[in-house]
Amino acid sequence: MQIGRRAGVVLGSVSAAVATMAAGLPAQAAGTPWQIAATVHYGPADYASGYTAVIAPAKNDAWAFGGTNPGGTSTPTAERWDGKRWQAWPLPSGLSGFIVAASASSPDNVWAVGDGYALRWNGSTWTVANTWSQGGQTTSVVAIAPADVWVFGSSTFSGVPGLGGWHFTGRNWIRATGIAATIYRASAVSRHDIWAITVSPDGGSVVRYDGYAWERVAAADAALAGTQLDDVLAVSPDNVWVSGISPLDGADAHLVLAHWNGIQWKRFVSPWPIQLPERFATDGAHGIWIPAVTGGDEPATWILHLSEAGIWNRIRIAVGWPQIGVGVGDLALIPGTTTLWGSGGLLTAVGGDAAIWEHGVPGIRLAVRDRRTDPRRAGGHDRLMTAGNGDVVRVFLTVGHGVLRVLLTVRPCRAPDRAPGSVWLPRDPAHLRAPLSTPRLSVTD
Repeated sequence: MQIGRRAGVVLGSVSAAVATMAAGLPAQAAGTPWQIAATVHYGPADYASGYTAVIAPAKNDAWAFGGTNPGGTSTPTAERWDGKRWQAWPLPSGLSGFIVAASASSPDNVWAVGDGYALRWNGSTWTVANTWSQGGQTTSVVAIAPADVWVFGSSTFSGVPGLGGWHFTGRNWIRATGIAATIYRASAVSRHDIWAITVSPDGGSVVRYDGYAWERVAAADAALAGTQLDDVLAVSPDNVWVSGISPLDGADAHLVLAHWNGIQWKRFVSPWPIQLPERFATDGAHGIWIPAVTGGDEPATWILHLSEAGIWNRIRIAVGWPQIGVGVGDLALIPGTTTLWGSGGLLTAVGGDAAIWEHGVPGIRLAVRDRRTDPRRAGGHDRLMTAGNGDVVRVFLTVGHGVLRVLLTVRPCRAPDRAPGSVWLPRDPAHLRAPLSTPRLSVTD
């Protein structure tokens, strides 16, 4: 299954999570809930705004990046946390699309990339660090120092030409060759220790840079056998994580995490079916948090947790009305804490709002920010779509990999007599508890 890397909007199997979203966090989800820290809507009411990347260079400094309208005319966006509140931050004019990835070596050296451009924050101003005339999809950026930055763009599954690999030396952008030109995502410990993954129909491979050359890490193959690679996180030379799903075709797939401890690789497989894993982060206590859309009869967005002891747990990302779907695409650990930021979006019947979540111990002061450009949006929510045969279509959102992905499922309900395409609000909770049918929508773009 390559659904996670396709550009545009993906229609797949259904979310039956509306009832549990309205009810709040499920009882079986152990641990502290992920709570909304900020929501923002950009542009007209029908825009589905979203954040696709979040980074935290310091305890009181974080950035969330995204765009105004995935799948259509869009402008990149940025919000900054200054230790007290989230606030909009201007980016250079003339840019389009979404910011899909970000990286920072310090609060004064933050980089963000969209398709065909790289931006840099120097502590006071965002500037365009480079544009590529040929354009192309970007998928990762690694900022090691102001004069040492890598940008990657793989096009294996998207159908969109990739940017390739590029290295900024402080004066010039040098195009990478060989295996570096095929890198999908990367993460650095230092300039002499960068880890990355490639992706391919065979799953992909782990590669490493020693400051002089990129080489394939064959020792990781066994731990990642039969796995479609998705992301990599290098915490230290003896603490590297790689994620993916297995089997390769995505049928009843499960999340795979492979860990390098400096001596050997170890494989961990989640107990729950997974459709879409996203970018992940450490928990500050030698474990991993990773957002994923789970499979099975009731797909929904969860934040999965793997503890240092190898124990799996999960917390559902649940929100109440008026939202009808939620997606989390990236996580960032706040340095020196066990608190994390998460970025993504909330889907409504009209459009969608970009959203930032917080999880962890008390001590981070949350300043909820809810800015909507059209106040009339307040009444147009809490609705379901009626299909031509009377079935009810529920819409489920996940934001990640620089695109908005929408999962649809058709489920027979005792729906009132409504014309096809109409929207309605069920008053009887029984409408939300009808058994799932076999999904009849399986369309990809």
